[in-house]
Amino acid sequence: MKFAGFRQDKRTLSAFSEALELWWRQPLGRELFEAESARLEPFLAKTFGYHFLNLGVSPHVSLEHLSPIKHPMVWSPRLVTDAGGSVLVSQPDALPLPDDSIDVVLLHHLLDFVETPHLVLREAARVTQHKGHLVIVGFNPLSSWGACRFVHPRRRVPWGGRFIGLSRLNDWLTLLDYRIEDVETVMCRPAVNSRSWLEKSRWLESAGMLDRFGAAYIVWAKKEVGCSTPVRKPWQQKQFIPGVVSPASNKGMGRMRLRRPDNKS
Repeated sequence: MKFAGFRQDKRTLSAFSEALELWWRQPLGRELFEAESARLEPFLAKTFGYHFLNLGVSPHVSLEHLSPIKHPMVWSPRLVTDAGGSVLVSQPDALPLPDDSIDVVLLHHLLDFVETPHLVLREAARVTQHKGHLVIVGFNPLSSWGACRFVHPRRRVPWGGRFIGLSRLNDWLTLLDYRIEDVETVMCRPAVNSRSWLEKSRWLESAGMLDRFGAAYIVWAKKEVGCSTPVRKPWQQKQFIPGVVSPASNKGMGRMRLRRPDNKS
């Protein structure tokens, strides 16, 4: 699957989002998605608040259903017509949301595929409320998948992504006054797009020595600055946020995301 990529086309994620959506439906992408979902679910199931925001590479591949927060939103660079929930349409580094307004923000591989990841991270940090959580999922460069970038063509997904290192991410979060609570990696199996080979290599998941070298990392960070007692504005008590397409405005349309990638390759 080829895509224009941010090196050639700096307009929006639409330059390669279609190829990424297809990749998540292939065996390798599905296995990674399932591994990430399994690790995120115990944490997200315990989250609470008013608003949850999923910032991912596609509104159709998202994880907001894992959180019980009553108003989940998914971000999209363009208006989608098959939304079954609230969709936030904007540029990733200019979210139409007030400061300290979202209880939990999940960045699902978005930093890997944007032109200015540090600005996108800063924007996600801005809208996360004081003591709120910012969860970041990204490709781990210190893994066998990271080594595959030197073998696979960079014009193919996901190998054309940035694969931002944890040390750099830690520096960015520190500058934004975030405290990292935990870091884990998932998917220790090799990047082989074959169901049979992925199944045969499943035993690697139990090899403790590979825990730090999983294909993707999950970073849990907590915001430590801002108003110590945030005041809820009237709009924050409601299910609608200005600039967000609400479920009511899309009545009769299909679901906006896939809770799990389907079984078609």
